[in-house]
Amino acid sequence: MLCGIDLGTSALKCGLFDPDGRRLGIGKAAVGLYKGDAAGEAYAEPLEWAKAAALAIGEAMRQTGKGPSAIEAIAISGNGPTLVAVGADGLPLGRALSWMDRSALNQAGRIATRMGRPIDPSFYLPKALKLFEEGEQGGAQPVRFFSAPEYLAFLFGADPVSYLPDPYYERFIWDLESAAAMGLNAGLFPPYVRQGQRIGSVSVQSADAFGLAAGTPIVAGFPDFLAALVGSGSTRPGIACDRSGSSEALNLCAQAPFKDERLFSLPHALPGLWNQSGGLSTSGKALEWFSQIAAYAGTRGATLFQDFQDAEPGAGGALFLPYLAGERAPLWQPELKGAFLGLSLGQGRKDLARAVVEALAYGLRLVSDIMSEDGAGPELIRCSGGQAHNEALCALKADVLGIAVELPDTPESETLGNACAAACALGYYPDLESASIAMVRVKRRFEPDPGLRELYDEGYGRWKKGLDLALLTGGAAQTFSGAARPTAER
Repeated sequence: MLCGIDLGTSALKCGLFDPDGRRLGIGKAAVGLYKGDAAGEAYAEPLEWAKAAALAIGEAMRQTGKGPSAIEAIAISGNGPTLVAVGADGLPLGRALSWMDRSALNQAGRIATRMGRPIDPSFYLPKALKLFEEGEQGGAQPVRFFSAPEYLAFLFGADPVSYLPDPYYERFIWDLESAAAMGLNAGLFPPYVRQGQRIGSVSVQSADAFGLAAGTPIVAGFPDFLAALVGSGSTRPGIACDRSGSSEALNLCAQAPFKDERLFSLPHALPGLWNQSGGLSTSGKALEWFSQIAAYAGTRGATLFQDFQDAEPGAGGALFLPYLAGERAPLWQPELKGAFLGLSLGQGRKDLARAVVEALAYGLRLVSDIMSEDGAGPELIRCSGGQAHNEALCALKADVLGIAVELPDTPESETLGNACAAACALGYYPDLESASIAMVRVKRRFEPDPGLRELYDEGYGRWKKGLDLALLTGGAAQTFSGAARPTAER
């Protein structure tokens, strides 16, 4: 068996697969995200990740009926930029700074001034500088910094490493040139390795703690979005992976980066290809928010998705803007707010629930349309993540975007992507492309319903007008459709 583990923001998942990609077991355990006292602070608990890993591995193993020695190799992916500061004993110095943490504003500003280029406070280096300076001011002094998945691998028994899928990513990880300029020694940052490289073995102590066999090879995985591309089979230009969770992003496999900076353009896991992406910062979070205010917990038998399916397509004219925490690509408006539009006395809770769900599809269509401006938009979408388990939502996305949507047999695509890396390390496949093609299986395909095309085209047009209005009233200097366009920090 091949073991793929993915450390998410709210859950850790473990998938066990045979070399042909058949899923043998899947386990999941919750992890926490904690808000700090100061503005912009968001934390995670590294040792909580270890407990969740033991639970998820145990759950997946029970489904296989096999013992730990059946696992041939392990690879781990995870969210970022989440930073762990570690002391001389290898244990974390307090909590990890989550990828959502933006408290290192001062450090980001100083780095930008020193280096003459912008850097976001959520990136690793500003966070590392903040924690190092706090140590110098009387706190515990870090001896090494880790990203989240590499630290979990270290707890398993791996060497200290940093994943570097492509040299392009160095500017977003430790950025050693900038680190040196700010007085941070290169020894604080683990050396870079590429995915699929063996980075150690499960230690005796970790074998007992995690229910694994000592000596099991540990293989370098990916950042989570690249693991999802490989594990969903989004490895050919024109195929896009819709990664859904607390946030959501459409990740298109492309032959070149996008021509302007509204979208992220980063190297793909496969050499020579690119990943164009943009999405919704609060997709799953918007679903949680509406579920809370609709008080489904006190309503017998009702859920948001049940209401969504009971309501008529188009939500009786109701629309929702799902921007509850600003937005990144493609809008780049941190102060953008959400809203319900088109409300009337004839609508009820079910219509509003459907409006919230349809808004996620409209947000993805916005990204898809922008991608198509470059002449090579999505031709096929593969769904992954927690929302992919809802087939009615997958069908809705096909109808709204007008593009066929496929549901992989393993929607937890990050886990399968890691298994592909492990399979390559063991020699089952010569490269990631071959592994992905062989191991990814499609469970169901959803074609757009031509009878709903006019309805959703009209609804999307009204939704875009509402978004333009929100951009104007939310502090933006121009509408989305205006000549001036917001740009990303690169």
